[in-house]
Amino acid sequence: MGEYRHPEALATTEWLAAHLDDPSVRIVDMRYYVRAVSGGSFRAVSGREAYQQGHIPGAGFVDFASDLTEPEDVLLNILSPDHFAALMGRLGIGNDSTVVVYDDQGGTWAARLWWALRYYGHDAAKVLNGGLTRWIAEGRPLETRTPTLPASTFQARTRPELIAARDGVLQAIGRGDVCIIDALPKAFYTGGARLYPTHRAGHIPTARNLPATDNINRATQTLLPPDELAQLWRKLDLSPDQKVITYCGAGAYGAFDLFVLYVLGHENVSLYDGSWMEWGADPELPVETGPDNKTLGSD
Repeated sequence: MGEYRHPEALATTEWLAAHLDDPSVRIVDMRYYVRAVSGGSFRAVSGREAYQQGHIPGAGFVDFASDLTEPEDVLLNILSPDHFAALMGRLGIGNDSTVVVYDDQGGTWAARLWWALRYYGHDAAKVLNGGLTRWIAEGRPLETRTPTLPASTFQARTRPELIAARDGVLQAIGRGDVCIIDALPKAFYTGGARLYPTHRAGHIPTARNLPATDNINRATQTLLPPDELAQLWRKLDLSPDQKVITYCGAGAYGAFDLFVLYVLGHENVSLYDGSWMEWGADPELPVETGPDNKTLGSD
């Protein structure tokens, strides 16, 4: 069995259970859902109600759309530095806090906040391996009350290398020193299904496909073991010196692929925050459909 290069980015349920009363640790519930509805479209559902029905003791709640994105931003881009700092302050998160983020879908939503914390200069962030699914399976406690979290001060220090903009992605197409990775399910990558009814179908030209959920053991919702994970990503033929840009629909799955690459030791990775929300809506930007020989995605 190999080892993760950055195991500190993962929190085990055992570690979290032992640190529930640690004032330096802050826990954040990031549950969020996208449900299929009739006509082939999708409906976003906040995890706030699920949080109120039971969450890990001491956890605050962050909604992917209403809390973590700029107000009235149709692209769902990440909060501005001032707004992000204010959100962290309300959650009792300071620059000295260790933050553990979880969801109940293997970390695919939690990684959005993990990435945002790192983007704003905070390295002491962890995704709970197995999330709430594993926590409950092990019979660990839940609570329904919303905790009163002490206000804190968070100073956001932007790391521009962790984010990619549209023009940078456009310039990366076809370059040998940059790899663009689409983290959506294969059907959306190939264009066999349309992610948004108003957007085009397909993917950014030359992008390779590794769906975020392929990194997870579906039964346990834990990250694949190191050797399996490395083997999965090895099929993309990434070289250590390549820059990687990940994207998805609105920045969650792309953040999870970025998180996995970081755990594996590939740190030169940025997230295209606008993702398909922006790219698929602009008729002047190029789009490809169909698979390529680097497509690893499952439907």
